[in-house]
Amino acid sequence: MSNNRWSSKFSFIITTSAFAIGLGNVWRFPYVAGEGGGAAFLLVYFVLILLIGIPILTIEIALGRMSKTTILLGFGKLGKKPFWNSIGWLGAISCILIMGFYIMIMAWIGIYLWECLSGEISKLPVASIPGHFDKVASNLSTVIIVIFSIMLAAFFVVRQGLKSGLERYSKGMMFGLVILILGLSIWAATLDGAVEGYRWLLSPDFSKINFQVIMSAMGQLFFSVGVGMAVTFVFGSYTSTKDNLVSSTIWIVLADTFFAFISGLMLFPAIFSFNLSPDSGPNLIFVTMATVFNKLEYGWIIGAVFFLLLFLAGFSSLISAIQGLKDSFKDRYKLSENMALLSVIGSIVVISIASVFSYSDNPFLIFDKTVFEVLDYVTSTIMLPLGGLLTVLFAGHIVGYKKLRIHLLEGTKTMKLQGFWKIVLIWILPLSLITILLNGLLNT
Repeated sequence: MSNNRWSSKFSFIITTSAFAIGLGNVWRFPYVAGEGGGAAFLLVYFVLILLIGIPILTIEIALGRMSKTTILLGFGKLGKKPFWNSIGWLGAISCILIMGFYIMIMAWIGIYLWECLSGEISKLPVASIPGHFDKVASNLSTVIIVIFSIMLAAFFVVRQGLKSGLERYSKGMMFGLVILILGLSIWAATLDGAVEGYRWLLSPDFSKINFQVIMSAMGQLFFSVGVGMAVTFVFGSYTSTKDNLVSSTIWIVLADTFFAFISGLMLFPAIFSFNLSPDSGPNLIFVTMATVFNKLEYGWIIGAVFFLLLFLAGFSSLISAIQGLKDSFKDRYKLSENMALLSVIGSIVVISIASVFSYSDNPFLIFDKTVFEVLDYVTSTIMLPLGGLLTVLFAGHIVGYKKLRIHLLEGTKTMKLQGFWKIVLIWILPLSLITILLNGLLNT
C-alpha cells in the first residue's frame, strides 16, 4: 500500500493535468488534427471528450482510489485474485515502452532548442531543413548524451518525493507552459495570413467527418488523457475519499483539452502564414515549424520559446510516469525508494537506447520495421487500447457499476450519477475500444 498522499485536491488536478498534457497535446494533437482536416477533427474530438474522455479517466482514477494501492497490486486486490494484476502489468509495461521512445523525442527537442539558441536553425538553407532532422536523429552519441542528461534531471526531481518533487515541479512547469503557449498564440495572431489558419481550424467542413476521422480523434483522446499507462491509476491511489473525483477529472480533461486547442491556435496560423502544409504529420514540429522559424528575422527567439514549451510539456509527463512506476515497483517488490527509482529509470533508458539505434546506418529490423516503429505500433495500436478495454471491462463486470457508483459519490453531497454513466461503462466504452483495436490491426 502506497503511503503517498496529495497535499491538496488542487495539487492532484495540476499534477495529473501536467501528465496528461505532455507531448500528446502540444506535438501530437496538432499534427493528428492536421491529418484529420482541422475543424472537422476538432468537432469530433470535443464530442468524444464529453462522451468518453471524462468517464474513462474517472473510472481509472476511481479504481486506483478504491484499491488504495498502486497498479501492480491494485487490480488483484479489487478482483480478489492475483490474476487480475496482469491488467496492471500491461499498463506498467506499456508506460515503460512508451517512455522509452518518448525520451528520444524529448532529446530531439532538446537539441533543436539548443540549435535555436545558438542560431544554427536560422543559418540553415530552407531546402536542407527536412534533411537536418535526419542528421539530428542519426547523431546517435549526441542523442544518447541528451537522454542521460534528461533522465538524470528526472531522477533528482522524483527522488525528492511526491510533495517536494513531482507536485512542486509540476506546478512550476504548468505555470510556465501557460505563459509560453499563450505568448506564442498571441505572436501567431500577429502574422499575415493568420486568419486562414483560424478559418481552417475553426470552420468545420462536415463532409470531411468520416469513420477514419472519428477513429483518429478517438485514438488521440485515449493517448492524450493517458488511460492504460498505469499513471492515473496510481495517482488515484494518492487521493482522499473526501475529494469529488468526477469534478476533479472534469477539470483535468478541461485543462488537457484547453492545451490541445491552444496548441492548434498557436501552430496553424503560423503554418498558413508561410504557405506550408498543415497535414505534414509527425514532421510538423521538426520540419514544418523549423521552416517557419528559419524564415523569421528573429526566428531563433520564437523557435527557442517553442521548443522550450515542448520540452517542459514532455518533462512533466516523464516525471509523472517515473513517479507512478517507481511507487508501483516499490510496493510490489518491497524495494527501497532509490532501488525502485533506479530500476524504472534503467528500464526506460535501455528501451530508449534501442530506439535511438533505429536511426543508425544499419538499424536492427523486426519484420522490416525499426525498433522505434515496432514500439510505436505495438503500444499505440495494441497495448493502450487493450489496456483501456480490460480496465473498463474489469470496472463494469468485476467491480460492478453499483459499487463503482457508490465510490464515485463519496466526496460529494450534491452530485448524482445518471443512468448514462452505466450505459457508457457497460456498452459505449468497451465497444469504442474494441473498434479502435480492430481498426488499428486491420489498417496496419
